[in-house]
Amino acid sequence: MPVIQAIATAVPPHVLAQEDIRDAALHHFSRGRRDMRRLIPIFDNVNVKTRHLCVPLQWYDSRHSFTDTNGEYIRWARKLGRQAAQECLQRAGRSPGDVDHLIFVSTSGLSTPSIDAHLINEMGFDAHVRRTPVFGLGCAGGAAGLSRLLDLSRVPGQGCVLLVSVELCSLTFQFHDFSKANLVASSLFSDGAAAVLVCSGSQANGARCPRIVASHSTLWPDTMDVMGWDFSEHGLGVIFSRRIPTLIGDRIRDNIAQFLERQGLGLSDLSHFLVHPGGAKILQVLAEVLELKEEQLAHSRWVLENYGNMSSPTLLFILERFQRLSNPRKGDYGLAAAFGPGFSSELILLQW
Repeated sequence: MPVIQAIATAVPPHVLAQEDIRDAALHHFSRGRRDMRRLIPIFDNVNVKTRHLCVPLQWYDSRHSFTDTNGEYIRWARKLGRQAAQECLQRAGRSPGDVDHLIFVSTSGLSTPSIDAHLINEMGFDAHVRRTPVFGLGCAGGAAGLSRLLDLSRVPGQGCVLLVSVELCSLTFQFHDFSKANLVASSLFSDGAAAVLVCSGSQANGARCPRIVASHSTLWPDTMDVMGWDFSEHGLGVIFSRRIPTLIGDRIRDNIAQFLERQGLGLSDLSHFLVHPGGAKILQVLAEVLELKEEQLAHSRWVLENYGNMSSPTLLFILERFQRLSNPRKGDYGLAAAFGPGFSSELILLQW
């Protein structure tokens, strides 16, 4: 059964306090809205304290073309992706040549050749390494990437599979867009990268790391308009619906129960919850619906407070923090969960 060998994360250099971003947003959005004094508390209510951005705050004082922003995306995706991948392989005691398959997940920019091709050239992977670039899964991408690790590590000849997830969400800010959706994105979005190495049981290094037991993907019908990008000549404009917390609250408990039932388990068998904090409201809804204790979402809340919503890598940041700071007992089950465009959920069952 595939075992997670190592996890590593990387962030860009500009660390900004939420108060500073809030003040800048108040100045900017007041040009196009008269209700900013009423809306600006959004920045205080999302439970974010600091965020890492690839560009300084002053960068947002002027309009940038999609050519410029996407160029920044490619530059930083290569840099952060390489940094996370190198650290992950080093922690596992592996080299790029040990990797049989490279998965690259991202939704916040475009690149052809895809970023995984850049990493293969820059890091010295085998020229014949298999690669799978994945686009369009948003916040669910990290969990979906873990699911693909499970699938691929079971294929003969795929002993070690490396997942690299990179998002530069801050670059999708739309200078001309004074909508509430763009404002909410400005209060949450940030940048980061993460890498996870999974090896089959025969190639595992013996360290106490979780096994990926099973995965479960769900695409709920008639929810296509809930989350995504609005593509235009200006770039990637965010689509957020107020329905998201309600949809999750109404459906997630049954969704998880169905998944666990297939594994012969129930909610009471789960000891640990690693949940993507798309926002404070989502964590609140999950805590209520799943009847979770405050400490069971502590890692999710901490990552949200200190890194914001990095989209797909966020769940992997939570998993890395849990693995580094927690002490799960042998045999413990944990659930990793994230939600993305579609509207969709990705669930991963882990066991230590």
